[in-house]
Amino acid sequence: MRRTNESSGEKKGVTRRKMLTYAGATGLAVTVAGCAGEEPEEGIDDDDNGNGTGNGNGNGNGNGEDDDSSLVYATTIAPSTIDPMGVSDNFENIYAVNVYDSLMMYSDDTPPELVDGLVVEWDVADDDQTYEFTLRDDATFHNGDPVTADDVVYSITRMMEMQMGMSWMWAGTLSPDGVSAVDETTVEIETDRTFAPFIFTLPYHPIVNEAEVEANDEDWLQDNDAGSGPYQLVEHVRNERLVLERNDDWWGEWPDGGDPFDEVVMEIVPEEGTINGMMGSQEADITDEWLSLQTYQEIESMDHASVSDEVTFSPLYVFMHNQREPLDDVNVRKAISYAVDYETIVDDILEGNAERLQGPLPDAMWGHNSDVTLYDRDLDQAQAYLDESPYDGEDIELTYTYVSGLTVTENIGLLMQTNLAELGITLELEGAPWTRITDMVTDPESTSDMHAIYLSFSYVDPDTFLYPAWHSDSHGSWESASWYHNEQVDQLLDDARTEIDQDARIEMYEEVQELMTEDAPALFVVNEAELYGINNRVGGYVDNGLVGYSKAFWRLYNQG
Repeated sequence: MRRTNESSGEKKGVTRRKMLTYAGATGLAVTVAGCAGEEPEEGIDDDDNGNGTGNGNGNGNGNGEDDDSSLVYATTIAPSTIDPMGVSDNFENIYAVNVYDSLMMYSDDTPPELVDGLVVEWDVADDDQTYEFTLRDDATFHNGDPVTADDVVYSITRMMEMQMGMSWMWAGTLSPDGVSAVDETTVEIETDRTFAPFIFTLPYHPIVNEAEVEANDEDWLQDNDAGSGPYQLVEHVRNERLVLERNDDWWGEWPDGGDPFDEVVMEIVPEEGTINGMMGSQEADITDEWLSLQTYQEIESMDHASVSDEVTFSPLYVFMHNQREPLDDVNVRKAISYAVDYETIVDDILEGNAERLQGPLPDAMWGHNSDVTLYDRDLDQAQAYLDESPYDGEDIELTYTYVSGLTVTENIGLLMQTNLAELGITLELEGAPWTRITDMVTDPESTSDMHAIYLSFSYVDPDTFLYPAWHSDSHGSWESASWYHNEQVDQLLDDARTEIDQDARIEMYEEVQELMTEDAPALFVVNEAELYGINNRVGGYVDNGLVGYSKAFWRLYNQG
């Protein structure tokens, strides 16, 4: 084998950092990030108000300020599942990364770096498809069983066979029979094809205790855990809270700055005003990112709290339907792109909590091309492109669809309504639940003329933003609401997935961005800051922009 990564001792071959440079770190718009601002989902069916092992505190707020060892994360979103093989949205991944270990993990850097999880050494063979992982020998599950290669094989196979959760990352790349145990601490994974981002998808594939899962019924993991991570589940009151307890036997490192939290309460609070009150009374320590700007401003004004406002990887696009008249004409799309008042969006609607998005890739991502066309507001240019289109002089009426309840995208739509009226274009606004939007975009006939959608990412690679949103094979998913098709872009995205050389991949992605900005398949609006309210007693918080890993509770500590 020719590329090696070891955690300790003498380094051979290519180090972890060099491997990041060599293969690229990966990234794709996961998840239900697009559903931000939607009304809370109902979550897991509450047949019996299952409460897991039932030995949590059950107080609904983790004892608030009365217990310094308890951290309360207040969120408006309830999970639809906590089976680690089924998790997909942000809340579910927060739970999974804190309760389960994976072969690899992500650091809290921006952009995040790949670090060892259950693995102490890994190698990639000359075929760029065969990976060998050596497991650490000091990792145990929460019930005391050692973590073995058989558990890894079982976990990966189970996820692939279920075809749920984050298994989409491996679609067309890995088959269940491609994973095997060489011995008790060695796992071999052979992919079906070369996939450059593969190693960077591993932090989202939790490892479970095979014996414990097999000894219980299918739904057991909805109220119990079979993990080896820094925290373990001690209570689950469905649609109300999950209570996690620190795992003193965890192999990993706890923070240096202060005492880690012995308990974490993930409190589900549908009412935004209640979360605001909990932050004010110090019954909650951290909020989610789905609150209104007004609420974050109120939290910022509290003496004991602040707001994290890092701009990382939260791009907002307004997808234009490239296969429907008049948006099938690039001149119309460019006219609209030049008509929008982006400065007002950043300064007024988002009150400065965003940066302009230059092209389809956030500039914090490696491979970003800063030389592509930036569509600033220019009405003369907009009118010139409209004059060149075959629809000049016609009455153009378009529909702009946004997630109901998400005031930012609604206000952007209202601004665009005014902007486009200056070109004689009528824009009708339609708010719809996220579930309806995901249904609409499965078919070009039901897809709206314009959809305002946020994309987020799960692995640190341009592929995560570009392939699912702009490759024609992705049509029918919510990430690909533009129905954009450019054969040259498709080929470049395919080639970049199988090219291992980092510099070659960067050249491909830079060309993709040039082609796309000239095609203007969407409005590349802003990269928005993700806002979180935080009690000042919480130390160690860093938002690295990653789904799940932005709430790595084991990195937090009580700083008084």
